[in-house]
Amino acid sequence: MLGFRSVFTTHDNRNHLLPLVREQLDRWIADPKGWDPHALRENRWTTIGEDVRALLLQHEGQDGSASTRVRIVETKSDGRWITQLTVHSPNARERAAWAWVDIESPDPDGEDPRSRPRRAGTPRFLAPTLEIVDAWDGAARLTTRPIVIRGDEVDEVYRALIDTERRGVVFVAGNDGSLPSVPWTNRIANLTRFTIGVASCFVLDGDATQLLNDRLGQAHAVLPGRLRTYRSQVQPDSVVDGLRHRVLSAERIADDSEQPRLARVLASSAQLQALEQPLPASVARVHRMLERIADDMLVNRLGDVGSKRVSLVPSQPRAAAVETRESDRRQDDVNTQQDMLLDYLKIKVGIDELTVDRIDEVVRLIEVGRSSQEAQEDIASRLAQLQAELDETQKAYRDVKWQLEDEQLENRDAVDLLTRSEETVRTLRRRLASMGQAEVAWTAQPSEKDVTRPDSFGELLRWLPKLTHVVFSGDPDPAEDLDSNDPLGAWASKTWDALLVLQDYAAAKADGRWDRDVHGFLENTPDGCHEWPTRRHARDESEEVRTNPAYWRRRVLPVPTSVVQAGTTFMGAHFKIAQFAMISPRMHYYDDTAQSGRIYVGYIGRHLPTGQTN
Repeated sequence: MLGFRSVFTTHDNRNHLLPLVREQLDRWIADPKGWDPHALRENRWTTIGEDVRALLLQHEGQDGSASTRVRIVETKSDGRWITQLTVHSPNARERAAWAWVDIESPDPDGEDPRSRPRRAGTPRFLAPTLEIVDAWDGAARLTTRPIVIRGDEVDEVYRALIDTERRGVVFVAGNDGSLPSVPWTNRIANLTRFTIGVASCFVLDGDATQLLNDRLGQAHAVLPGRLRTYRSQVQPDSVVDGLRHRVLSAERIADDSEQPRLARVLASSAQLQALEQPLPASVARVHRMLERIADDMLVNRLGDVGSKRVSLVPSQPRAAAVETRESDRRQDDVNTQQDMLLDYLKIKVGIDELTVDRIDEVVRLIEVGRSSQEAQEDIASRLAQLQAELDETQKAYRDVKWQLEDEQLENRDAVDLLTRSEETVRTLRRRLASMGQAEVAWTAQPSEKDVTRPDSFGELLRWLPKLTHVVFSGDPDPAEDLDSNDPLGAWASKTWDALLVLQDYAAAKADGRWDRDVHGFLENTPDGCHEWPTRRHARDESEEVRTNPAYWRRRVLPVPTSVVQAGTTFMGAHFKIAQFAMISPRMHYYDDTAQSGRIYVGYIGRHLPTGQTN
């Protein structure tokens, strides 16, 4: 699967981009990889290390442009890792040169829907390249550290945000002068350290923060002490568009224990954005051209191998026969062994007499065999690549179709809920008006506390301690992984609603207003309590899950030893947060209100494995 992609352009280094990038690539190949960069040969596959094959393609266009591609295929115990570098230098001076880096990693465990995609990290040769190359993603500079912006330098940030050619995300950190510049910049650098090559990052001072916010408006503003992730196609005049660009709170940034997790979340967000974007048209054209050259090279090579016909039909010995030397009589046993080997060779190749010509023919046959085997391996590698690309395309199509259907169902459900809620509001208002309470009916509004929802699972996890009857006892990573597929925070908001339902349920049981289970609470929700559709809740797992060890073990989740002495318990009851292809987030819990008065949430994340999800 494609795990990493970086595409950048350069004007200042357009004539030297290839040697600069190749120098860093060759250093990476030699150290730490320990392979041989000198083994690369133009327009052919070669072996540069153990279980490592590489292809170097070079092409000069009729217009004076130059294109180079290095493709390295490393076969490891967990599958194939493919690193591909493409560099193109156009002849026209007004056009920028560009470089493109892809890394393909082995697919995740297909039997476990919760297994995380094995996203490849930034290749080691890319950071040194960006240190010496003036690299750009549209109007956004790509650097290895955040760019500090002061005062009127903010024009650069604004251009980067609104540029329609930008592919990657832009991180912007705000300030009001209260945060010391160097420590604040270093903290942001630490958070974005895994996004080199796929994202830009700016740290603003107080004046720059105010100037940028004046231009962007409130919906797109970056507040002091916060880090905002701006996706591509920013629309400052659209309030709704502001929802697409996540804000990382000051509290989470300041929490040292959150740093490793936040760095991983930001990296995942930046990589997904880069992978979702189509290649620029100019890059796609060069890619198709180089792929045709690679395919033609393999076809021609196979033809060359096929044309090398070697025959071992007995031929006339040379006029001048090669004389053999007599060995010392004391080495008769060695001669005997050699004669036996020669006789064995005659039998295996089917000839009566060994001559120099015939030995040469055997050697040529071995060379043809080796060349044929290498050609077959390279063609097999190319076919595997094409099949992988086809599988990825088909999977993407299925996923999009599946997700579209799920989104339509989710939207229909949301519309039905909104319609019922609006009708309820109208009915209650009419009743209040008939009782002489019209002013209350039309002016009363819910408090900010009642309508506020977390916009990410990271925020949700920080909000959980507010709930006195609900405790999260699980691993936070699966929950935060959902943020990459929930750009607007809709799943996090719905999960919070489900948690509020559990909070109300436990509180109602504590004060004697309820004595049944959670599902009964959803069927007959007491007045003033949060509601949740019963069809989106399951009292327990199916018989298939409960009887299959591979499935039920994944639902044995942690609780305090004061609740269950073993420290874990089976949590079959769960809330169905959303339906979204293979992700379809779920929240599993254990009802301990009869003992401790609390509910323990042991898992928030992707749908756990079942026979259907597998």
